[in-house]
Amino acid sequence: MEIRRLRYFVAVAEELSFTRAAERLHIAQPPLSIQIRALEQEIGARLFDRDQRHVYLTPSGKHLLDRARGILADVDAAKAEVRCAELGEIGSLQLGYASSAMFTSTLTSAIRQFQAAYPQVVLSLHEMTSLDQINGCTTEPWTPASSARPRCSPAGIVVEQWYRAPLVAAIAHDHPLTKKRALGISDLRSEPFIMYPRESGIGLYWQVLRLCATAGFRPQIAREVQELTTIVGLVDAGAGVAIVPADTQSIKLPGVAYMPLRDVGAISTLYLAFRERDRNTHLHGLLSRLRHKASTPSTGPRSPRRNSAGNRVQPAKR
Repeated sequence: MEIRRLRYFVAVAEELSFTRAAERLHIAQPPLSIQIRALEQEIGARLFDRDQRHVYLTPSGKHLLDRARGILADVDAAKAEVRCAELGEIGSLQLGYASSAMFTSTLTSAIRQFQAAYPQVVLSLHEMTSLDQINGCTTEPWTPASSARPRCSPAGIVVEQWYRAPLVAAIAHDHPLTKKRALGISDLRSEPFIMYPRESGIGLYWQVLRLCATAGFRPQIAREVQELTTIVGLVDAGAGVAIVPADTQSIKLPGVAYMPLRDVGAISTLYLAFRERDRNTHLHGLLSRLRHKASTPSTGPRSPRRNSAGNRVQPAKR
């Protein structure tokens, strides 16, 4: 059944006049009459009764009118949805992220902006290790916000540096080191460290080892914990110290102080990974917002932050 014939039928049914329907459709009346007869032959039912002055819908015609309107509405909606999908206004997108990345307001605000701009796009968020995110790129069209750059990226996967933040030391608020304005990693030589697990694929583990090695020691790892909130909680419990991204200071516990590190290279880096040839318009819309948020400097003077113990904390030098 041709959609065009259904449109012709609905026009005649609503106008109850072949002349007015032809004018509405911008076609001549004879071709319209031919198409209506062809539709009746295809369906096997008479749709209109006619006399010299009037056109009437038959019971079969009345039944078809309701169905035809629904079919045409669905066709028009499908066309509109496809056009919107092409423009990136509807659809779906998968976003993988490391748990620590969600403490980065640059990421969360970019997600919020994207969802406000595209309310019809379903953005699914998946907490995953960095290695699982990279591997997932080969099978799923998602954009990981990763905390580690893989040593060897899979073919066809783009990995780009996205966001950098200083590292800080999370230590007990009554520790003598809190009297300093900033710490060197060497100041923590004798302290037990709370770290991410090595197998988690989170680059911060290796970053801390590199900083300690540069300072001439190997850290005493007391605990290995997957969740950033648990790491800070263990510091609060007096189980050791931790090296964490500066964004972690949003986790405020009374027994924890955050101290800036003055070591060169005390930087936490997040990466984006995505398929090089992915044509998903939604993906590129999200990437655009992530890049813009990461490249936009904050405006106005920044007041010194204070840790949960009330100590003044200066931003670490990069």
